[in-house]
Amino acid sequence: MATDDRRELTLTTGEGTLDRVLDLIGEMLSAGRVEEEARLRFELAVAEIGANIIEHAGDGDPVTLTLVLEVAPDRLEARFTDDGSPARVDLRAVQMPDVFAERGRGLAIALEALDELEYRRRGGENVWRLACYRDRGGEEPDDDDDEVSGSVR
Repeated sequence: MATDDRRELTLTTGEGTLDRVLDLIGEMLSAGRVEEEARLRFELAVAEIGANIIEHAGDGDPVTLTLVLEVAPDRLEARFTDDGSPARVDLRAVQMPDVFAERGRGLAIALEALDELEYRRRGGENVWRLACYRDRGGEEPDDDDDEVSGSVR
């Protein structure tokens, strides 16, 4: 893949972390080669997962976070890795909370926006992989093909 199609950021979480994540996405997608609908879904999902990592992975303390973004001909992909506490989440059970809930929408929003979302704990690190297909062909993905290995869609 060409250099313009991949970006990487490693930092310690703190004030301004989410802004840096969003800046990296904007930098990579600024060339206008990505369809608007896919770009919007991808940005939203990356922001939601990134915000969850920043808020929850360190249990109130900073964590080391690495984000790798890639543009492929068929998809946009992000991989977050952090050295925080394990995420206690079953992606297959995530649902949108009640309309009056003040929190808890991030994962549900990301799942709706993405075509694939995976979480694993590997070697003492949390690894999140997000994929957004560039052409959904006007249809939503078929949820009947869900994998059981911690990934959704």
